[in-house]
Amino acid sequence: MTSSGTSQRQAAREPFPREAWQHIKIEMPGSLELFGSHNRGHLQVTLSNDSSHVLEPHKQAEIAYAFRVLDSEGEVIMADGIRTPLSQAVAPGERHTQIVNVAIPQQYLETAAAIRVGLLDEGRYWVESLLPGHPCDVRLMPAADRNGVEALLAAGSQIWERGKNNKLRWPYSPIMVSERHKLLYIPIAKCACTSLKLMMVKLAEVERADVAEELDIHFITDRFNTGVQLKDKPMELAREILASDEYFKFSVIRDPYERLVSAFLEKFVYKRTSRHNLAHTRPVISAIQGTDDIDLQTGISFDQFIQYILQQDPYDLDPHWRPQYLYLLGVPHLSRVFRLENIVELEQYLRQNLGITVELAHANATRKSETVLPQASTLTANAFDNRPAIHPDSFLTSPHAEAIRRYYREDFRLHQAAV
Repeated sequence: MTSSGTSQRQAAREPFPREAWQHIKIEMPGSLELFGSHNRGHLQVTLSNDSSHVLEPHKQAEIAYAFRVLDSEGEVIMADGIRTPLSQAVAPGERHTQIVNVAIPQQYLETAAAIRVGLLDEGRYWVESLLPGHPCDVRLMPAADRNGVEALLAAGSQIWERGKNNKLRWPYSPIMVSERHKLLYIPIAKCACTSLKLMMVKLAEVERADVAEELDIHFITDRFNTGVQLKDKPMELAREILASDEYFKFSVIRDPYERLVSAFLEKFVYKRTSRHNLAHTRPVISAIQGTDDIDLQTGISFDQFIQYILQQDPYDLDPHWRPQYLYLLGVPHLSRVFRLENIVELEQYLRQNLGITVELAHANATRKSETVLPQASTLTANAFDNRPAIHPDSFLTSPHAEAIRRYYREDFRLHQAAV
């Protein structure tokens, strides 16, 4: 290494001059809404460097954002706060915006009214000790329902943008891409898509992938511009990726009958009162029961569910029971389709051919046992409430079994031909 290179590295390791801190300003919103079981929030903070020195987060004197928790009287509560390292160097005259992580321990949630956010020169001092006016107070606003749709939207908006959709139509819009790995995944609902979406979000290096997972991977990627879906890309780039033969383009499909049973049990039986599921099931239940004032306690039967499906145009069905082959139409250079039951083949392919090591645990798997319940297809949802989990084959006695095979015939062919 040259002497000039050595001197540059030594200069970079010098602590930020104490007198220069008076030219560092930070700005942030005056309030922050908390969400989720961990009482978390993500605060967008902008730093302005009006000094003549580079503010650099080198390891020897790491610069980080930190916060103190305040009660309603402005007194400091002795609670441990998260530190968020400055994510990049900020040159003189430049501004830098990043997300600062906030989490309030449950035991302090009732008394916490605000946080005081400032910069910390690790191992040396809070900037506040030099400049009392440096930190900013941010009022905390715990949401009444931190897991509802409005709370999810508020939480997601702290990190990702909305309204950047390029208007690419379905089924292309939700396709997920890792440009670095040349990997393209076509998600099909009820086919391990939760696990696979989590994998793609991490491979695509989506900002705060951990938060996307905590909130709801489907909700966040569909509602926000995370950069992982084709809808998030500039239209020209999205079309280029879709047409490319350089990507490994894959999907995972499931036995059509088992997929229907899984959708019915999860959406209409075991989790039928979930507001998230009701967004999918309410129109079906309302049509079957003939009223907008639906009876969730009773619910519907599998046979009623199938009768409803058989009367619909396949394109109009909810994604969770829409035919799987429709997801793949028009995708050129499709590399491979894997069966859900052989998903280990996908793990091996990614490891051997792309150097990606991943364990695709089947999230949201339908509860399964060896118990076969006769005439299960005729029973309404409430009949399952006090029973142990049953085997999906219990529904094979449905009188609509042959009609299902005809309606989903392309899916059965696709599943038979898959790896």
